[in-house]
Amino acid sequence: MAIEDVKQLRTVNGVTQAQSLLDKGWVILAVCVCQDGSSQYAEYHMGKSADLSPQIGVLR
Repeated sequence: MAIEDVKQLRTVNGVTQAQSLLDKGWVILAVCVCQDGSSQYAEYHMGKSADLSPQIGVLR
């Protein structure tokens, strides 16, 4: 997906949340390792294109 196609952004912490979004069609834009005191965690920056569901009943 080209970056200009991204219309929705979301940041999540944790593999489970990231996988859930991946299953719904999101893509990973970046993974950042963050440190808060002595603990480290990954922050997943996710993106999704606009929903392009077909318009029912519209003929052109």
